[in-house]
Amino acid sequence: MAVLTGVAVFAAARLYTTAQDRYIKEAFPIRFYANDTVVQMLNQETGVRGYVVTGDGRSLEPYRTGRVQVAQDLTALRRLARRRPEIRGDIDSTALRIHRLEQFYEQQIALVQRGGMGQRQAQVNVLAGKTLFDRFRFAAGRLAARSDAIVAQARTSQRRTFWVTLAIVLVAGLTAAGIALWLLLSVPRRIWSLYDVERELREAAERGARASRSLEHVDDAVILVDAEDRVRYWNPAATAFLGTAEADALDRPLADAVPELTLIEQALARDGGGAILPLGRAEAERWLVARETRFPEGRVLVLQDVTGERELERTRSDFLATASHELRTPLAAVYGAIRTLRREDRPSSPELDAQLLTMIETEARRLAEIVDQILVSTEIDRGSVPLRSEPCDVRELCESAVESARVRAPDSIELSLDVPEGVVVDTDPSRLRQVVVNLLDNAVKYSPRGGRVEVRAASRDGLVEIEVADHGLGIPEDAQERIFEKFVRMDPDMRRGVGGSGLGLYISRELVERMGGRILVDSRPGLGSTFTIQLPR
Repeated sequence: MAVLTGVAVFAAARLYTTAQDRYIKEAFPIRFYANDTVVQMLNQETGVRGYVVTGDGRSLEPYRTGRVQVAQDLTALRRLARRRPEIRGDIDSTALRIHRLEQFYEQQIALVQRGGMGQRQAQVNVLAGKTLFDRFRFAAGRLAARSDAIVAQARTSQRRTFWVTLAIVLVAGLTAAGIALWLLLSVPRRIWSLYDVERELREAAERGARASRSLEHVDDAVILVDAEDRVRYWNPAATAFLGTAEADALDRPLADAVPELTLIEQALARDGGGAILPLGRAEAERWLVARETRFPEGRVLVLQDVTGERELERTRSDFLATASHELRTPLAAVYGAIRTLRREDRPSSPELDAQLLTMIETEARRLAEIVDQILVSTEIDRGSVPLRSEPCDVRELCESAVESARVRAPDSIELSLDVPEGVVVDTDPSRLRQVVVNLLDNAVKYSPRGGRVEVRAASRDGLVEIEVADHGLGIPEDAQERIFEKFVRMDPDMRRGVGGSGLGLYISRELVERMGGRILVDSRPGLGSTFTIQLPR
């Protein structure tokens, strides 16, 4: 009886290990890597198609990641081919299809990078890419079918082992027939049951792994919460948005992991789907759109970053407010002067006529300057500002800028120039003069009580430095970085009578940086400001 029991146990173990060995070491890895190759090629196709549609380089991230993963999958499959030489041909066929597809994707990316015409051509080529992908999917499907054939071989081996074991048990004697029969009937059935359960679990794990890998590349924050309100999934975007690492959030109550999420849940309860609210400190504030999907086992919270859209809307609003305010004042002056000149009942006065015409000329020049600043700002944003390089006499340029400023400056402003002879820099003279004039105009505007405005220049340490200094209102330290942004002014409400479009310093910084230099500011409130232009000689 002990011998028969031992034989039966050996047969059961042999059946299980044979199927397990074939499945785990051969069939499952082949199927896994073949299916993963299809998933990664789908990621590549999605990334390239997104790039073809939008032209946004960030859309290529799934493509780059998928390409690396596909190479790793092919390496693993070729390693498995050492054990199963019959799959080598299918692997080579699949690799060839992948190579052709990736060549096609590289061509699509190159077309988009050429500009609008290339992008349109790339969009036309999408159908050819689908044909190539269908051929690749067919080759990968044959490879997956090979894994099924290996499983079938394992089943054949199981049946052969079964009959061998049965023969051994029958020869051993009819006395053990009942026990042997029970073993032979029950053990395989249980093994098959375990095999089916294991297969289902592996397939579920594969699906979960693919879903998790896809969510890691999503730009939106995705948080999975169970029925007890504990965090079960936390993708990298959630870490970036909320500043909490995945390890610190998992298995904790949602409100404890990120207290700020309480605000999101309140907004969702109040406003429903699509609630928009800010999170973070003022200097690093994010605006997020929150959406929630509930199901019996919990809920999924999705946070989409719309900070860029909010910032664009704020910039557009600032532009409209600033432009309308700055254009209205000179237009009103011109309109009033013209109405006065056209009045038939006013007495003739050549002196008044001259004053009104001078006012019209001055305000028209101011209008032209505002419009010019807006146009230059637009050219800078588009990257289409033409710059040339030629030797420029810094003293001559600064003298011209000072004379131009002196014509417009009030009598209370004293302009001085301290620039030695022989200071020369290779740059665009007209753009550099535009920057110096902008700084001089600002120095005059922000010296409402008058005073001295100085223009200095020197050559030191391989740099040419041009300084414009005043003794006016000065700039608070916490605002000295923001003044170079669009539409930012230190007197936005005109409380001190200082106007301006808020574009002068933005244009000046962008032009100087495109010349290869930089612009610095040193200022203290009430004591004035010094702006320094540094250019390589």
